[in-house]
Amino acid sequence: MKILLSLIMFIFIQISAFCAEVDDFMFQCEQCSDNDSYKTFKMLIKGEATISDIDKRLIIDREVEKELNSNFIYTDLENCINTALGENYDIKISDAEKTEAFWLNKNAQFQLLPSIYYNYDIKNLEGQYLVGGIVATTTHEVPIQSLAVLEWSTINQGRYFFLLAQTRNLLKAARANLEFTRDETILKTVQAYYDTLGKKMEIEVQKVNLYNRLEQLKYTKARFDAGIGTLYDVKRAQAELAGAQQEYTTTVNSFRLYQANLANIMGVDILDAIYPFEIQVDKRELVDPKYSIEDLYKQALDSREDLRAKRAEVNAYRAIRNANYTDIIPAVTLSYQNGYVGTKRAGMSAHNSLTLDIRAYLGKNLLLGTITQLKADSAVVKQKKLELVNLEREVKEDILSSYYDSLNALKKIEASKVEVAAADISLDLSLKNMKAGEATFIDVINSQNLKVQANINLIKNMIEYNKAQTKLLFDIGVISPKNVLKDYETKFY
Repeated sequence: MKILLSLIMFIFIQISAFCAEVDDFMFQCEQCSDNDSYKTFKMLIKGEATISDIDKRLIIDREVEKELNSNFIYTDLENCINTALGENYDIKISDAEKTEAFWLNKNAQFQLLPSIYYNYDIKNLEGQYLVGGIVATTTHEVPIQSLAVLEWSTINQGRYFFLLAQTRNLLKAARANLEFTRDETILKTVQAYYDTLGKKMEIEVQKVNLYNRLEQLKYTKARFDAGIGTLYDVKRAQAELAGAQQEYTTTVNSFRLYQANLANIMGVDILDAIYPFEIQVDKRELVDPKYSIEDLYKQALDSREDLRAKRAEVNAYRAIRNANYTDIIPAVTLSYQNGYVGTKRAGMSAHNSLTLDIRAYLGKNLLLGTITQLKADSAVVKQKKLELVNLEREVKEDILSSYYDSLNALKKIEASKVEVAAADISLDLSLKNMKAGEATFIDVINSQNLKVQANINLIKNMIEYNKAQTKLLFDIGVISPKNVLKDYETKFY
């Protein structure tokens, strides 16, 4: 009998300790959620109040802003794109490279102009010198030369034209690379914006789930205290609340990292907490589905800036290779001198001369240097051509990937909508059945988990579709602020 009483007393103490632990855990959760957000959502959950999506969003915004200890900078997709195009550092670097190519091309154009320089030369000659190579004489002279010289190497064996072709094509490549960098920046901005928006929407789902779990724990604790609930239900509710808190914290942390990534792409301070205006994410069709992959690939061959840049690069290296043939062309130099020559003792006399110098070379290093350099440059041209073919193949693969990503995301969106509707009904029925004694608390938990995951899946699939459509615009080379923002409307707060 004593053993039985001791056992009962032990169980009672354990249950009391557990109840105290649960009460303390609930108190901590309520302290963390003792704000307007929790009070409002508590009323919503119990059906005691109604609130617009915008007001609900604002409540969550303020709470997340406080948790992250940062001031949100509210914006929309259009503003993010415009800011990125003006401030992105990849664009600035590419623009500097284009400027360099521009002036190198100008420099090549001016290579045809003659050189003008002034030459002043004075020497002190003192000692014995051979006159006619036979008679030695002693002299002390100070020869002086003051000349203005105009020298023109004509077309520099024809290399001028190849240098001009090379720099012109490098300038084309630099301009195309700049446009491609702009396209990439638009793509990265849109994708980063959608990632941030998606996490923002997930935060709302996780926050609602967190408050639901807290109410469920209170409900199961009240049932247990009244003697009509089980200890297992209370423990399970406590675990579900703790899990919901972890999921919410993880989502908020991911959201802050996405904000930093978006700010970095936009070229603003990385600590700026960029925050999308939208209160929801909508499916946006940017590429007409009637076009086949082959149609899109043909469009890409005509429109992709990186392909244009690579073609121009091939032509530039072809010009470098062909310049080797000029090694066997005579070099013609024309120079004109005008000035005075003489000595300090005899005085200065006027001097004018016109010189035509023609030199014929048999290539470099007995022509072997020219031939080997030509072979090496030809190999580089072949390499650049292969790089172009490889890039075209990669473009086609990217188009195929984005095309099917769009189709798959579209199908998943439709399935997610069905999943969300079914999850809502399932949760309502499980709550009613539990109150009627026809379902257990586990059924409610499972239904709640299903609802949370269904809502998150729908958000992710919407984001996935929009990102795939934007990527497809980029892959075919027609991405632009206008095309990306087609039918876009910011839902301002």
